[in-house]
Amino acid sequence: MPEYQNLSMRMYDGVGKYNIPAIQPVYEMPKVLNWLEFEKAKRLRNKPKNTGVHFFEYDFKFECVWNFPDRYAEVLSNYSCVLSPDFSMYIDFPKAVRIFNKYRMHWISAYWQEKGLTVIPVIRPGAEEDWDEFGFDGYPMHSIVAVSNIGCNQKNDAKLFWRRGYEKMLETLEPSEVLVYTNSFDYLPGNVHYIKYDIDKHIEGLDDLKEEDDD
Repeated sequence: MPEYQNLSMRMYDGVGKYNIPAIQPVYEMPKVLNWLEFEKAKRLRNKPKNTGVHFFEYDFKFECVWNFPDRYAEVLSNYSCVLSPDFSMYIDFPKAVRIFNKYRMHWISAYWQEKGLTVIPVIRPGAEEDWDEFGFDGYPMHSIVAVSNIGCNQKNDAKLFWRRGYEKMLETLEPSEVLVYTNSFDYLPGNVHYIKYDIDKHIEGLDDLKEEDDD
């Protein structure tokens, strides 16, 4: 049975107005040749070597990591590294939901780091009104970080908003390297390493997976 909001497992002092748990920096990138989305990574019987796991998929596919963080820490320990669970922070979400999803992403990242996983922080600053209030609270300085612009390249206003947030992130956090999960390879400033959308399609064993319900 899940613990109530995981509070009996771990409570962090946190950072800023909303006590957002702090994610520790990652200064050295582990060897990663392939990236695999969580929904598939959790079900592969033979875990591929030199593979990282990302959460750039629908939230319902990884809600289980919040409900059972220890179980999935053990599953993910077989991979080279993981990116922070990317709970959605859409600008049209109520502010309370944006805060809660940021809290959950940071809590799981910090907790898994304590468990020995290499967790690379995913930067989701939320709505522009959040940036100076809490959007960058709990993120490390001078770390390797990750972002995604999937879904932000269809409309010019969304693309421009994402770019402003990206530049604010560079200014605020001064990351040493930025992993960009994308299907668009437009120039971005900073020390950027692009990760191609759907890069996992050739990984052995994926064709044998069948759809199943999440926990």
